[in-house]
Amino acid sequence: MKYQLTSDQISSKVAGETVILNHSKGAYYGLDEVGVLIWDTLEKGPQTMDALCEVIINEYDVDTETCKNDVDVLLKDLMSEKLVEIIK
Repeated sequence: MKYQLTSDQISSKVAGETVILNHSKGAYYGLDEVGVLIWDTLEKGPQTMDALCEVIINEYDVDTETCKNDVDVLLKDLMSEKLVEIIK
């Protein structure tokens, strides 16, 4: 299973943060430092959970299980806002 950004959003870097606009809702979202790293990785193309965690683990001192749980929560939040979708 891979995750990718949807076409319903546009993002931009503002003052070191990533700001995302959901076109259909007209809502803005901001991400923390780890969220930005995940978003930047997704901007490169569809990613698996393992690939996303590999990027996070290489950058931060976190174990694989914690990373997968935290990334799963973020991806579910982004999917509920139609910013990320699952592809096969």
